[in-house]
Amino acid sequence: MYVVSRQTAKLIDEYTINTIGIPRIVLMENAGEKIFELIKSKGDKYIIFCGIGNNGGDGLVIARKLFLLGKGVKIVVVNCGTQKSLEFVTNINIIKKLNIEIKEINKYSDFDKELIDNIKNSDIVLDSIFGIGLNRIIEGVIYKVIESINTYSKYVISVDIPSGIDSNSGEVLGIAIKANETYTIENIKKGFVRYDAFEYLGKVKVVYIGIPNFVKEKFNEKVSFLHKYEYKKMIPIRKVWGHKGDYGKVLLIGGSPGYSGAAYICTEAVVRSGAGLVSLLTDLNTQQVLSNKLIEAMTVNYEEQDRIKNLLKTYNVIACGPGLGVSDDKYDILNRCIKETEIPVILDADALNILDNHKELLSFVKNRAVITPHFGEFSRLSGYSIEEIKKDRVNLAKSYALQHDVIVVLKGYNTIITNGDDVVINYTGNSKMASGGMGDCLTGIIASFIGQGMNRFKASILACYIHGLAGDKLSKDKYSISATDIIEELPKIIEEAVIS
Repeated sequence: MYVVSRQTAKLIDEYTINTIGIPRIVLMENAGEKIFELIKSKGDKYIIFCGIGNNGGDGLVIARKLFLLGKGVKIVVVNCGTQKSLEFVTNINIIKKLNIEIKEINKYSDFDKELIDNIKNSDIVLDSIFGIGLNRIIEGVIYKVIESINTYSKYVISVDIPSGIDSNSGEVLGIAIKANETYTIENIKKGFVRYDAFEYLGKVKVVYIGIPNFVKEKFNEKVSFLHKYEYKKMIPIRKVWGHKGDYGKVLLIGGSPGYSGAAYICTEAVVRSGAGLVSLLTDLNTQQVLSNKLIEAMTVNYEEQDRIKNLLKTYNVIACGPGLGVSDDKYDILNRCIKETEIPVILDADALNILDNHKELLSFVKNRAVITPHFGEFSRLSGYSIEEIKKDRVNLAKSYALQHDVIVVLKGYNTIITNGDDVVINYTGNSKMASGGMGDCLTGIIASFIGQGMNRFKASILACYIHGLAGDKLSKDKYSISATDIIEELPKIIEEAVIS
């Protein structure tokens, strides 16, 4: 499913109406029918707040269908403009002929105790006041309406977008509905990926109302959430006659005294994700700590120069950073693995910290690197503040990837993966995964998939999905999830994704 701006959403609608020939009133009826089917069993008493535009028209269709089903329905029309849409007028006339209760809010005096009581006594408050066209600060009586809904409602459902959210930026325009669920139409809205918007959206579900896929493709902004079947197609298939040499040779560089765990987690993640041969390059002390634990991977220390030279010549991909440290000798090994190879490299954790002080290295990893920063690391690399990144992380990640010709995996809720042209937003994963080692685990999965022959972009997309999917499965019966929990689950999760 695509992520679109306000402008693109309008282009899609107008093309569908004017070129394809599907009338707006038909699309409105379809939207109302789809949302009605999804919410009809959620309660017995509904109060529907409608604006006077097309979003309000959607709400009236839903109200009519709930009423005809026998539900208790009250409608509140919020006169938030001067011109009613034709489709709104058509539907309000139907509502009047059905004798459904309507209250109009034009001024403060229209807002009374009875309305507050109706909000309190309703099982569901339906918000269809403003659609994606809103771009002004909410004030006056409409502010009071939204404030009251947020204060007194039991459960709120928004149609297309919570009223008060700017659909492009995700900013709150003075005040906004805090929805429990948002049923957005045909496409995810650009503002939904802003961190500040999450608490207002609730659970988001996309409803499809009959707009042809080729129309959405025609106006595609190259930002998307992928469907399950698209991930399935990416997973490397194990050949009947395959052997370990067919599934890649992965070199990891990381670990240091006190930080051996990061290297261990990363190495195990590579092994459990299906790589054929795995080696960890680390310091002698860390090697001594881990060599007996990593029974399915080889270990090498920095003093074994002949082995290092051979690894750099014969391996397919290098992942560098987990637990590495940032001393001069660590810069030397990173510098060497970058300049003495032409294979893909994944740079994470301390490798990114080294890169921050030696940005000239970026010119040597063009068209072969994946970087996996969290917000703080990306802030140091890009020069943008964390607040700036949170407000516009899609565009900033995309711009950085394009400028430096790298794949950017900007970690966080709804991780951003971009090659500078296309952007994929990952929807798996949850806050129960918020623990040390998760980033190291993800780096290992990315490295493993690249080692198995995937290109860097697809490997990063799939790794984020599988990593989060494991977390989602485990979270069903666990209060919190560790990286080792994820690692243990990886082979099963990948196989289930193949056969599902």
